[in-house]
Amino acid sequence: MAESDLSLLLLCVFFPIFLLVFIKLIVRPRPVNIPIKSRHVFITGGSRGIGLALARQAAAEGARVTVLARNLEKLEEAKASIRLSTGIDVGIVSADVRDFDAVKKAVESAGPIDVLVCNQGVYASGEIENLEVKEIKGMIDVNLIGSFNVVKAVLPGMKNRIDRKPVSIAFMSSQSGQVDYDLLLAFLVNI
Repeated sequence: MAESDLSLLLLCVFFPIFLLVFIKLIVRPRPVNIPIKSRHVFITGGSRGIGLALARQAAAEGARVTVLARNLEKLEEAKASIRLSTGIDVGIVSADVRDFDAVKKAVESAGPIDVLVCNQGVYASGEIENLEVKEIKGMIDVNLIGSFNVVKAVLPGMKNRIDRKPVSIAFMSSQSGQVDYDLLLAFLVNI
């Protein structure tokens, strides 16, 4: 009787642990390194900051780069900056990510896209109770709706690729949203 109790105990304790370890080993994500040389990288919000740095790095690694932003003058400056630092010309397209038709036209003019980086973003700083609703709506329109618009414009071309090379979509963010979330929680708790 004691042997069967011990066997049952061992089965109940060690089998689930073994099963969890086994599952973790067979399904753990493995990083995939896909070189971007000769691939088309499309970066929104690429006229300055992180987007410009990403565009410069992608161009230096041999990617064909297109940068999208609203301000054509800043785009021209970014293009000149990348050319100066890498010797490579990048494509630029001006569009407001809040306008789906403008984004779609920009994507179509850029050609097939292998890597999309949704990097556009704005931030309305301050306490929520002091922000205007239009500021919050503007932030949501650019950061969230803008990402949907860009993905919606790019995704059909990615899905219908004849060459079946891997494609990627990346979303950039900042910790500003986390700060706002903490402010919102603090505000709600104090009501």
